[in-house]
Amino acid sequence: MGGDMQLMKEIRFFIFRIKKNFANEKVLRSSFLLQMVGVFISNLSFFIIWIVFSRAVGPVNGWGALQTFGMLSISIFSFGVVHSICGSMWNWYEMVPNGAFDSFLTKPKSLFLRVATNRFSVSACGDLIQGMIGIAIFIFLASPSLYKCLLLLVMIVPAIVVHFSLMMFFNYVIFWLPQATSLTRSLNELILLPSTQPISILKGGMRFFYLFIIPALLIGGLPIEVWLKPDWGMVLLAYAIAAFWFFVSHRFFYYSLRRYESGNCIGS
Repeated sequence: MGGDMQLMKEIRFFIFRIKKNFANEKVLRSSFLLQMVGVFISNLSFFIIWIVFSRAVGPVNGWGALQTFGMLSISIFSFGVVHSICGSMWNWYEMVPNGAFDSFLTKPKSLFLRVATNRFSVSACGDLIQGMIGIAIFIFLASPSLYKCLLLLVMIVPAIVVHFSLMMFFNYVIFWLPQATSLTRSLNELILLPSTQPISILKGGMRFFYLFIIPALLIGGLPIEVWLKPDWGMVLLAYAIAAFWFFVSHRFFYYSLRRYESGNCIGS
């Protein structure tokens, strides 16, 4: 019961940090807009490459250019949500080897989400907005029924939760292997690659691995798969996987934190 109350406090603090970080970044409006435009252009080239490839190869197990476009839009939107709100996700683990992580421990309240929301990423806002636009375009072009449309939107929630939880979880490697910053970075990239691949090209063991062990397929491919073949059992499974990984990520953070040795760098 006490653990549940603590988690609710952390979620309320999480919302407060989002508002504060966004307000701070919005002050520099020209920089804010310039970074988002840069991300738009970068992602656009990614869209073009995959769509051209899908048209050249043709449909694979029901997946064509439109389905690939929808998958990339959801994956980019999920990335944008997680990395804009939790802008320190890519690099907070770099603070552990040099002891700079001490700055978080001076204010231990809601430590899990304080670490995750240490800063706001302006560039990731471009991913968020572009992903949102892409999802709207996909829904318009696909002309699905209201039922399918709602099913797709429902699947985006566990995609975001899984993305956040996996990123946090892989960062904990640094508590156990303080010099393994490159390994931590590689593990984070392990999430991105399969989340931007059509789920139809993965079969057997690879599909099982990226759906249940490291559920990166849930971030981009599975929502489109459920849209193609509506299945509420798969929706419930996605939410169960997301809840499991968030719980594991939250608990394992505090367990791994016991391995941290202070570097006496409170002022860093």
